[in-house]
Amino acid sequence: MFAQLPYLIALSLSFTTGTETLLDDFNYETSSAARQAWTELKGTLPLAMSKSGSQNVLLLSAPFHSNREIPRTGIDKTLKQDLTAPGLFTIDVKPASPDSNHQVSLYFKSGPGWYSTSARIKGADWQTLRFSKGDFRGEDNPTGWDKIETVRLVIWRESDSEPDTHFQIRNLKAITSDITIIVPDISQKKKEQDTFAAADRIENFLETSGIGCDRITENDLSLKSLGSRSVAILPFNPHISAKACGILNQFMERGGKVYANFQIPPALEKNLGIKQGSYFNPPQPGTLASIHLNDAQILGLPSEVKQASWNLITAAPTGHNARIVGEWYDETGKPTGKPALIVSDQGAYFSHLILGDDPVNKQALLTALMAHFQPRLWDSIAAATIRQADQVGPFESFDELRRSIVSTVTPQQSKVLAARDLDRTTALLVRAKQLLQKNEAFQAIAFARRCREERVKIYLLTRASPPREARAFWDHSPTGPYPGDWDRTCKELADAGFNMLIVNMLWGGVAHYPSDVLPRSNSYEVYGDQIEQCLKAAHKHGLELHVWKVNHNLTTAPPSFVKQLRDAGRTQVSVTGEPIDWLNPAHPENFQLEVDSMLEVVKKYPVDGIHFDYIRYPNDRHDYSDFSRQKFEADTGIKVDNWPTDCYSGKLKSRYRNWRADQITRLVETVSREARQIRPGVKLSAAVFREYPDCREWVAQDWPLWAKRGYLDFICPMDYTTSDEQFRLWIEDQQKHLAGSIPIYPGIGALSTEATLSSDRVLGQVDVTRQLRTGGFTVFSLSPQTLSSIVPDFKQSAGKVKAIPTHRAQKK
Repeated sequence: MFAQLPYLIALSLSFTTGTETLLDDFNYETSSAARQAWTELKGTLPLAMSKSGSQNVLLLSAPFHSNREIPRTGIDKTLKQDLTAPGLFTIDVKPASPDSNHQVSLYFKSGPGWYSTSARIKGADWQTLRFSKGDFRGEDNPTGWDKIETVRLVIWRESDSEPDTHFQIRNLKAITSDITIIVPDISQKKKEQDTFAAADRIENFLETSGIGCDRITENDLSLKSLGSRSVAILPFNPHISAKACGILNQFMERGGKVYANFQIPPALEKNLGIKQGSYFNPPQPGTLASIHLNDAQILGLPSEVKQASWNLITAAPTGHNARIVGEWYDETGKPTGKPALIVSDQGAYFSHLILGDDPVNKQALLTALMAHFQPRLWDSIAAATIRQADQVGPFESFDELRRSIVSTVTPQQSKVLAARDLDRTTALLVRAKQLLQKNEAFQAIAFARRCREERVKIYLLTRASPPREARAFWDHSPTGPYPGDWDRTCKELADAGFNMLIVNMLWGGVAHYPSDVLPRSNSYEVYGDQIEQCLKAAHKHGLELHVWKVNHNLTTAPPSFVKQLRDAGRTQVSVTGEPIDWLNPAHPENFQLEVDSMLEVVKKYPVDGIHFDYIRYPNDRHDYSDFSRQKFEADTGIKVDNWPTDCYSGKLKSRYRNWRADQITRLVETVSREARQIRPGVKLSAAVFREYPDCREWVAQDWPLWAKRGYLDFICPMDYTTSDEQFRLWIEDQQKHLAGSIPIYPGIGALSTEATLSSDRVLGQVDVTRQLRTGGFTVFSLSPQTLSSIVPDFKQSAGKVKAIPTHRAQKK
């Protein structure tokens, strides 16, 4: 039950060209027909058919309560297919549970082995799960994507206590896009994390712009897997093989384009017409602040894109009509003479990584580049731009936006003016749609973008600004966006209405101040005491400073310090015996080190609060060191016969997980109690995983218990997502678990690995926190990018009235 056809990715008016193979639409006439096509895995209930609107859909039941022994529900189907070319697989799923967070795995059998990867369900609506080919792992030596024999779909149990449930399934597809991103094998993801993060950002920008893209691993790269694609993107591939470069050269020779970032493999230089130059490390921050672009041959190229880069690799045009299209400028607006973007007839080169700042113009840059190489993409770009004009802030339609503004804005005169200005924008969108219908897609984009810009402006100006609300920024850099100038940072934040800074000043093995407990960092040696400087500036401008510690994690610690701890048996080991540079929370010396380092901050500085992060285990596979076995046996009086299996997945699994959670809770309780004794009024908080009780099972993080017992004054769940509905669902679930015991300041991912949001989208999620009366919000993360693209819009909207943080008592 499959067919191959040119496809339209429907985003209301949105479409793009490519190839779609429908592997199964699940539109079986009877349940018996579904069971003849698909075979249930052990423990899965017999398949049945259901209705969604007028369409037949498969009903996959999961007896997770009735049969507590099964870890999953799933189905198999024989599928003789060559899937070499597709780079993406999708399936539509609708769970019965409104707060579903189930993991869904897709498998393809090839010879003796399988390819597999997973995605997660979010919420209760129909949703399209995406499985990029670049994310698939091989198990038991699969023969190849050209010899697929079976497809398997599995949905995994969330917890030991979950009820029976079911899922509706439809439309399993294999998609070959015009654009592909070349990534290392998924087994290298930890080692090549910069590459995968860059690929995520590029993919997000392209998908948002209406350009479908997929991924191919370097191992799977071939002329056959590239198929009829137009562009292959190298997000940052420092270890790409000679074989892969040879294939990309053949790809260019037959008309394909290669777009490389931050490095040009020498083997590609001749065909690309661009030769790599030298590494450039700026003498001071702010040297690489923006890119100025100009090229009449490239339609839609923005004139300027902001990007705060810290280094680059230069290059020079050598052939194939290559020319410098973009140049780096510093923060004062002066040219640096360093090329940012070089474009040839064979492809392009960008001299640093594509970062997530200035998302609107970054998206426009990538859009223009891809459409320059494949002009038929303008249709899908125009359609997506028209669709996005109706999506401002948290609203999915213009009617929702207008209705909200008209019903909430006061006084009446302002309401009338806002409604009038909004209505005037519709003419711009009508014109854009007319141009698209006349096959003038590129011309349509300007009208649609102007329409959205006007609507965003009105939305920002009509935002409320309550006088009591926590408005926080997480800052991962100990020196702030402007190293050596905390006063500038704090003034800009205070002027925009923010009232809290949560700054990462210490880790498990390093401190950015003159610590007597932890090794001192290079940032401290170069810039001095960062807590002292930040605290002085924050209080001068009316901001609270909450010092953020990354607990247990030794990633940034000096190698000698890590070796000392590892040699002493104080670091963690996985269930299969691999060491990891994390402190073992159960070790008494580690416990004391964590306590002493956090209390040292409270003793030395009049900070407003201290903030836990990584207050957990890395995952459910840690810690299974010999020390943890001895400590568990001593604490519980239980002799473990089969270590670590009994504790990881056997008869002691529940007891061991409770014991892990106790180790983390003990640290939170001790620091909370003693910090308040040292400095009464100091506030305790934590960055926590968003889903409970999953996080207790997986990483031993029991934040509802910490709140109930009064250990914390507020929490900041990391609710990073581009979906406002998902953001709302997570917060509602968190409020249910806390039952009003403490405020929640949800984390908004303005610039995170999970999400990159424009300012109106950030403010839309701020609106959600206000509707749900959380008491405040926390934006991730502070950087030159967010200071320039997010903070100014807060000043004229959500932050125009100064506010007192919710956790502070009101003055009488």
